[in-house]
Amino acid sequence: MYQKIYDVVEKRGRVKTGIFLNGEETGLKYLAEEDCFFYPDGKKAKETAGELLKKTVADAVETGVVKVGNQEIFVETYEKNPRLVILGGGHVSIPVAEIGKLLGFHITVMDDREDFVTKERFPQADERITGDFETLPEKIPPYENAWYVVVTRGHLGDSACARAILKRPFAYFGMIGSKTKVRITREKLLAEGFTEDQVNSIHAPIGLPIGGQMPAEIAVSIMAEIVQEKNRHFRTYCDEEVEAAIRLGAAGTMVTIIEKKGSSPRGTGSKMFVFRDGRTVGSIGGGKVEFEAGKYASQVQAVETRIYELGQGKGDLGMICGGTVRVLFEPVNAGKNMPGLA
Repeated sequence: MYQKIYDVVEKRGRVKTGIFLNGEETGLKYLAEEDCFFYPDGKKAKETAGELLKKTVADAVETGVVKVGNQEIFVETYEKNPRLVILGGGHVSIPVAEIGKLLGFHITVMDDREDFVTKERFPQADERITGDFETLPEKIPPYENAWYVVVTRGHLGDSACARAILKRPFAYFGMIGSKTKVRITREKLLAEGFTEDQVNSIHAPIGLPIGGQMPAEIAVSIMAEIVQEKNRHFRTYCDEEVEAAIRLGAAGTMVTIIEKKGSSPRGTGSKMFVFRDGRTVGSIGGGKVEFEAGKYASQVQAVETRIYELGQGKGDLGMICGGTVRVLFEPVNAGKNMPGLA
């Protein structure tokens, strides 16, 4: 199950899952991007349960517990390897690429002028692509966790890029330009049959309004807006050590924070993997909370949740921060996670 999740998020950059936390279907898990179900005990679930899980995952926008009547479902959005795709190699693109690289993005720069996408001009870029913007669909594969910055030199280039981007998944799409340039592109897209919702998803003019005039200042406003959008919702952080343990085929227990109240060292979606021999990788916050959760994980036979309190003197856990975390335990038995619906 987790092997599949990590494979898909590596390929697509973003995936969503959901798991029942209570009731007869406790433990039934759904991976949206592959439209498949996993049940640790090999049982089959009712079709109505599967449909509820699908809809809840589709509607959720961030990692957290969703309540549907008496049913609790934990939905996770996994993200990794964000790609910043800069379309246009002009003077603003250079600092955008520099700041994007500093923030951990994979950088792609595309322009229809070969001398604008050289290694000397963009040494930090992971990919430099020369080609007409009409060829974007062939030059740049679709990717869920892609952040598009359109900074071409004219509305023809803008329209070609927008046409391609609006037909594929994206995390963010921003377009630079004057009000006139943006208006012309918008009118053209609407005339071509794109909906108001699609056109309104474009951040134009691009960037936060911080009054930037110089290329570097404009780049700061663009990347500030991208960071703001990126952090608007809780996501599940893909811990490399946890992922490595799963890829090695280790058996054990996945421990995940599904809810927190008050202060806690780690947020919702934080994970720790506990091997059968008690070793751990990843973290749900350290201290005695993590110790107790790790000790309990070795006894887990089925999906279940527990609540740990973090306040000084509460539950004798000795943490200096106040609050509680609710923790999900999922047994991971290599090769035994079976898909299926009745």
